[in-house]
Amino acid sequence: MKKNLVLVLLFLFAVTVSAQTGMPSSAGAGASQYVLGNSDEVLMPVNVWGFVGKPGQYMVPYKTDLVSLLSYAGGPLEEAKIKSIRVVRSGKSGEEGQVIEVNVKEFIEKGSSELIPVLEPGDTIVVSGTTFNFVRNSLQFVVQVAALAQIYAIIEYYTARAND
Repeated sequence: MKKNLVLVLLFLFAVTVSAQTGMPSSAGAGASQYVLGNSDEVLMPVNVWGFVGKPGQYMVPYKTDLVSLLSYAGGPLEEAKIKSIRVVRSGKSGEEGQVIEVNVKEFIEKGSSELIPVLEPGDTIVVSGTTFNFVRNSLQFVVQVAALAQIYAIIEYYTARAND
């Protein structure tokens, strides 16, 4: 009985906790990073991770900027930390890559297009969540664990009473 109860609780715990994983895509070199689109425009692959409407890999026109890509991806979510969006750019063979941090909030306030980088093939855009979002998710996890502990305690109580 206790073994089945533990299995049920583990199952419930696994159902209530979800994880999001992603695998970075590797970009080739040179012209192989570009694709010719339907209307004879040159397209390039870029990745969007994190707190946007539709994360994933996008084939976007050559010289697309960060704000346009975020718009393709459904825009940043309310929980997104738009003060610190990272553009991870892999280095060419033998070179080290770079991470560009962009303050999109400042762009929205000032309208200065110099703040927004033009993307390159294979760039990965990482939109992190705010600290408030992290705290809220942590508290939700604690509440879920407490609920499972309470269910376990109630079952133990009634099992002990039935055995008396």
